[in-house]
Amino acid sequence: MAEDASFTPPAPQRRGRALGWLAGVAAVYLVALWYLDRDKNVLSRLGELGGPLLLCAGAVLASYGFRYQRWHMLLRAQRHPLASWWSGLGAYLAGFAFTASPGKAGELLRIRYFSRLGVPPRTTLTTFVYERALDLLVITLMATGAARLVPLFGVLTGLVLAVVAGICLLACWPALQQLARVVITRLPGQRLRQLCGFLLDGVCALRPLLHARLAVASAGYGAAAWLLTSAAFAWLCHSLGVDLAWQHAVAIYPLAMLVGALSFVPGGVGTTEAAIVVMLASVGAGMDVALTAAIGIRLASLWLAVIVGMLALTRLEVRAKSD
Repeated sequence: MAEDASFTPPAPQRRGRALGWLAGVAAVYLVALWYLDRDKNVLSRLGELGGPLLLCAGAVLASYGFRYQRWHMLLRAQRHPLASWWSGLGAYLAGFAFTASPGKAGELLRIRYFSRLGVPPRTTLTTFVYERALDLLVITLMATGAARLVPLFGVLTGLVLAVVAGICLLACWPALQQLARVVITRLPGQRLRQLCGFLLDGVCALRPLLHARLAVASAGYGAAAWLLTSAAFAWLCHSLGVDLAWQHAVAIYPLAMLVGALSFVPGGVGTTEAAIVVMLASVGAGMDVALTAAIGIRLASLWLAVIVGMLALTRLEVRAKSD
């Protein structure tokens, strides 16, 4: 199994298409926001929440430290340690530039920048898969506090467990890996076969990471990051006059993110906001307030991440051209 799995980092043309896709998603979001503002005055409400939104953004930025520490630890566990903690931070943050993509797959842009630091593409992919799978488990556990607010919570939990179990089986069962490779050879299109083969190689390389000590530490960093974002959401709701019970304060935002992730809509745009509105309405919030909270936390999380990623990406590209 080749270390690069016949995969090449995104070419400028593909990055251009990704930028176009991101611009399209952002444009649709802005149009929807303008439409909602006509009747609900969302923008004026957000304008009055400058202080709380800044605190939310600060909490989200702090959560990146926990996320990157987990990434740094996982690379070290795969025998690809970085020169220092700071050396890979820009490469990690650059991945957020395309976080508004199905399954956050756009974050695999990190392959391009970690490769410059000597990290093989397959290792970056394996770390990404491990991170995503563990985050699914963490947010599902956190979301149990709001399970009664979503009738299909049991179905969502079953889907998460099925996905994570499938990934673990593929990582640990060579016969299943061989079967998957046979299936991939029968897929139409060379590019699709290469992509699926690359993804499979990343999953198959997970086995060294599947031990309890590393999983507990990784889950701890993930939980800290998600708790910071949940606390930001709870504070935003409090600023809008919605006092949530502690279990709802911890659970509503992770559950909404879970709904968005399993919808496979890019970045969960629209589906995550809708889930937040439905859950806040079910605990007594007015529709106007619920919409404001949903859009406010997404501006301070999803769209803040895109901005941070774009800044990191630009800095890395400028540095590469000057070297």
